[in-house]
Amino acid sequence: MVEYRRVSPSEADKYERIRMYAFHPDNGPWDEGDVDRASPGERYGLFEDDELRSISRQYTFDARFRGEWITLGGLGTVATPPEHRHSGYARRMLGDVVGTYAAESIPLVALWPFETAFYRQFGWTTANRVSTYECDPDALVGIGDDEGTFRPVEPEDWRSLQTVHLTAGEGETLSLRRSETWWRRRIFTEWGDRRRHVYRYDRDGTPAGYVVHSLDDDHLQVAYMAGIDHEAYRELLGFLGDHRAQTDRITFERAEESELFALVTEPNAIECTVEPGPMVRVTDVEMALETVPYPDDVEGTVTLAVDDPLGSNNDETVRLRVEDGIGETIRNPDGDPDARLDIGTLSGLVVGSHDAATAVRRGGVTVESPDVRGRLDRLFPPEKVFLREFF
Repeated sequence: MVEYRRVSPSEADKYERIRMYAFHPDNGPWDEGDVDRASPGERYGLFEDDELRSISRQYTFDARFRGEWITLGGLGTVATPPEHRHSGYARRMLGDVVGTYAAESIPLVALWPFETAFYRQFGWTTANRVSTYECDPDALVGIGDDEGTFRPVEPEDWRSLQTVHLTAGEGETLSLRRSETWWRRRIFTEWGDRRRHVYRYDRDGTPAGYVVHSLDDDHLQVAYMAGIDHEAYRELLGFLGDHRAQTDRITFERAEESELFALVTEPNAIECTVEPGPMVRVTDVEMALETVPYPDDVEGTVTLAVDDPLGSNNDETVRLRVEDGIGETIRNPDGDPDARLDIGTLSGLVVGSHDAATAVRRGGVTVESPDVRGRLDRLFPPEKVFLREFF
């Protein structure tokens, strides 16, 4: 019998053994009893005859979604030990994960893939791309105006950073509201007990930005940084440049489009790599379509035939009717669908990662007429999507 369920405290050692072998094999065999019980999220496992075959960790977040707040599911620590791989356990577990979130009325689940193609085959789509910048600190010197002050802060000061974080995330779908536990265990601390350096930028006596980073072997790696406005962002960059006496290499990430090259004197001194970032997926088609905050000035009806590789619950035709910003659905209505699409493409439309024209060009959706594509464009306008948190 195969069962997906929470991992009990008595089974935590088995879970940790699989996790450590999958993600930290260089540490050698895992020493039983050293279980981190303070990290956010819930341990889950796929069991067959009560033997643990695959593991995952589930999270719930408050996330922005087209200008409103929803509950977002998060999935991490997905792993199957080598002796049980290629047996279909991962597929089975992902289907159960999606079903679990759907049963909890959570319309979307996000993850950070080890390989984009692996999760794409199960219905996830890239939520946003990430630009990684690498440069000598000299390239960032002088960007700011040296207004305001920087000072190191401790985990107890997390509330002074929360307003900055929320302000910086305004207008970004999938930006999260961090809990105190998340600040302490995932921002100030790097996956365990190793502390990061956290500096707050104050302007006119008020927190206006922060930088979270580690410094190893003359390499400064920024984990998170945020400013309440463009001027604060410039000060943060200048602050990084002030580390030239300690490091000769700085790396940091931003959303795919950034004004960095326009801010520096020597743009060619900065290397930029753009890669696919986190992925997102609809858990239940009808629930997701009824959760979307639609534009108030858009009304219309569209019938969608959706294909889901993980199961029949979402393999259905749904008629969506939108009026006054609210969507209502009918399952398996009479008549032919206006569009046929896979659930990954639908997920991208729902969160605003791409518009209908892009989806058609990529081959993820087939529409019956240009009018249908126009309706989809009006119902699902693209958004600025940026999921900062790694889990």
